[in-house]
Amino acid sequence: MFRTSMLLPTRLRLLSTLALLPSLASAASTTAPAFDLERLSLNPTSRAALGTAAGSLREPGELRLALAAHYERSPLTLYRDGERMDSLVGSRTQVQLAGTYTVSKRFEVGAILPLMAHQGTRGFSNVGMTSPSSWGLGTPVLQGRLGLLDEASAPVSLAAELAVGLPVGNKDALQGSGGWDVTPRVSAGRTVGLVVLGLEAGVRLRNRTAVGSNAVGSELPWAATVATTGHKLRGELGLRSAVPLTDSPMPMELLAGGRYALGSRMEVFALGGPGLGTAPGTPAFRVMAGLSVSALQAVQPVMRPRIAEALPPTPAPAPVVVTEAPEPAPVAPPVAVVDVCAPNQSHSLEQCPDLDDDNDGVANAKDHCPVDPEDRDGFLDDDGCPEADNDGDAVADVVDNCPMVAGPASNQGCPAKQKQLVVITQDRLEIREKVYFASGKARVLPRSFNLLDQVAKVLISHPELKHILVEGHTDSRGRPETNRTLSQQRASAVVQCLAMRGVPADRLMAAGRGPDAPVASNDTSSGRELNRRVEFHIESEPTSGHVSRD
Repeated sequence: MFRTSMLLPTRLRLLSTLALLPSLASAASTTAPAFDLERLSLNPTSRAALGTAAGSLREPGELRLALAAHYERSPLTLYRDGERMDSLVGSRTQVQLAGTYTVSKRFEVGAILPLMAHQGTRGFSNVGMTSPSSWGLGTPVLQGRLGLLDEASAPVSLAAELAVGLPVGNKDALQGSGGWDVTPRVSAGRTVGLVVLGLEAGVRLRNRTAVGSNAVGSELPWAATVATTGHKLRGELGLRSAVPLTDSPMPMELLAGGRYALGSRMEVFALGGPGLGTAPGTPAFRVMAGLSVSALQAVQPVMRPRIAEALPPTPAPAPVVVTEAPEPAPVAPPVAVVDVCAPNQSHSLEQCPDLDDDNDGVANAKDHCPVDPEDRDGFLDDDGCPEADNDGDAVADVVDNCPMVAGPASNQGCPAKQKQLVVITQDRLEIREKVYFASGKARVLPRSFNLLDQVAKVLISHPELKHILVEGHTDSRGRPETNRTLSQQRASAVVQCLAMRGVPADRLMAAGRGPDAPVASNDTSSGRELNRRVEFHIESEPTSGHVSRD
């Protein structure tokens, strides 16, 4: 029979496999059935994971391209009476080209083009069958994704997807059946701490093809992934399977991989793992590696147009008709010459082009906003204008956690996938999670590292927040002086964590308030829980009193 698999235990093979070839002799002088042997459907351009899109889309206006090499071992194996006879397809090597363009926040289109580079098919000739071609075009896939929910404002990210395989795959190379291959599905995802959980499920509609005594055809594919959310290196683990709607065994694969960012536009990735089961298209193992790049990103805000540098032309004076010689004009006394560009003198911008009236380091002649000082935030700092919204996402920079990357206001101006735990207000950084410490100690627990990573990132992105006071608070249980000491130590520990994450130490101060500033009643356990907290205050000047720098 035709099957793909690792060599399963004898008892499992006898229970799970049926003979697809009643006898080897009956296969003589026959041709291989025409069907698409490939089962894997990855998302190399996805932001969430390689195995699933996890309901998310990339940024609007972004074009992402990927190139990958794909190797499979023994994806089609001959069994007879439960015994493994031979690998009809011993190996396969493909090259895959993929691309995704995000049309808007809700819609994304893409395409995948597989090309067979080599296919080892000596097993067919061993049983008297015509061997398939060793190379050829795979089934091109066009796909669209519609975002339904965004995790920034809903419990999960959710998207509806449609993938359509065109009927042009090489039938002589086990690359297609000559019919359409349509897969509608839904994908969902949720960020939990440092990982993203992804799930997708759908129905694959394709021609029914007899393979020996069984049939390959429509099925209900599904996949589940767990991926980390690091900025540079991300790992993932996924399980893929399908419920067949024909007389065919159930396939299953366990795949692990990772991605590493090479700057902001490029990343390399690799994925591999074993096949579990005997369905056609399930290899003994497979590996894939490649790279993806952002060939086009969302357009950044453009510089404001220059103000006019030249004075408007002066109207020509009306002609004077002289009818007789004028009388000599009286001689006026000499007038003192005043330098209008001297300090404390009134002048127009045009009169003094070399001055810098708004003291932002850009001379009037080159300053697009000569009376509005530049904000010096690393974005278009040479035009002399303050940019209130650098990334053009309608979230003002002063409250934008990601001022250089566009994102929705519901997620503090950051991409929806980066769920924000910090909110910038007029006088403090409000945190949506607590800072957790070891019981009775000043050691910050790892569960709070993600929160402190975000606090540090916000402070680094906002150098105008020059002085941050980190306050530690306790409940009223225990001796007040002991609580004040512990709260001071905990505030200092948080300051040290932020400094280790790149925040300049001279911007940070620590203060322990102990039980002196409760926000709830200490008579209940819930009130005491609220009182045990860390606060981040924005100070205009360094705070005096019982504070320390660490």
